[in-house]
Amino acid sequence: MAEWWPELAPRIEPSRAPRHHGLCIDAHTHLSVQSAAAVAKPFYRPEFEPRALHSSEETLRYNAEYRASPLNTAQFENAEQRLADMDAQGVDMQILSVPPTEYFYWLPESEALRVNRIQHERFAEVVARWPDRFAAVANVPMEYPALAVETLREARRDFGFGGVEISADVLGRDLDDRRFDPVWEAVVELDMTVILHPQGFTHGQRFTDYYLVNVMCMPLASTLAVTRMILGGVWRRHPDLRVMVVHGGGYLPFYIARTDHAWRVRPELRHHLDVPPSEVLRSIYVDTNVFDPRMVEKLVGDLGADHVLMGTDYPFDMSTVDPVGFLAAVDLGEDERDRVIGQNAARLFDIKVPT
Repeated sequence: MAEWWPELAPRIEPSRAPRHHGLCIDAHTHLSVQSAAAVAKPFYRPEFEPRALHSSEETLRYNAEYRASPLNTAQFENAEQRLADMDAQGVDMQILSVPPTEYFYWLPESEALRVNRIQHERFAEVVARWPDRFAAVANVPMEYPALAVETLREARRDFGFGGVEISADVLGRDLDDRRFDPVWEAVVELDMTVILHPQGFTHGQRFTDYYLVNVMCMPLASTLAVTRMILGGVWRRHPDLRVMVVHGGGYLPFYIARTDHAWRVRPELRHHLDVPPSEVLRSIYVDTNVFDPRMVEKLVGDLGADHVLMGTDYPFDMSTVDPVGFLAAVDLGEDERDRVIGQNAARLFDIKVPT
């Protein structure tokens, strides 16, 4: 039976929508760097990766075979395959980030620095060869905040990366922890944008079946992370921090009224926050990988068109395979569509748009 599993993965077909007249940027994609993964592999233990730890045997088997299929391997590792898929989608540029399985926060400090540099050099190589088709963001060793700041500065100075991708937790430690304040300070100082992308959920014991470790746990992890950051005063301490939360921001944008209500009636929520949580939520950015045009309309309506970016999660099978066609079904004004499809990403990630 396993032989047919990889064929279930969606293939990139020509977009059903006309090519967008303006710049089209996919702000949420992943490029695997296997040379870095090879360095990290000897240090790996299953408990380091909750998404794998809480996956069923069926899910682990499917993922291994899907990931090993020739097409998916090429999509994850080969820039030329990506370019062909982007041309079919009508996408001008991708912003490259590591797959969340390649954060490698559990590495020893010296190895973490080595692995991050290998990743950054590979990204820089791809961007240098196709500067009008790719941009990239950094991956930094968040378990070591001082080293993460050093790596951020190097990524901005030496590689020109306009952002950094960060998990929704760091080995189970939440992002409102004050030990991460130096990282947020550096991000703001360097004029970079954070992509917050979870890697599973640390307490996923009840999500093993039905692929819930991804279907529910990925947006759940983001919801928890952003809620804690808001209530923990991260934006109060760092008001200029720019964070794009993938998968439409998780569940929080669609249920923030309950958190606002709790903030009004419960003292526990007001220790670090003197405005309703929804006011802070409006300062975050989200992508469009939500699969329902009505959800994109709500995100634009609540957060503003300046805070929503086209993102697909390419090349995972949980991606939006026809992003331009998907957004064609979203009720947006022409100016709003231009911002969502490309202008916001260019602005937030310091992408030099050709004139």
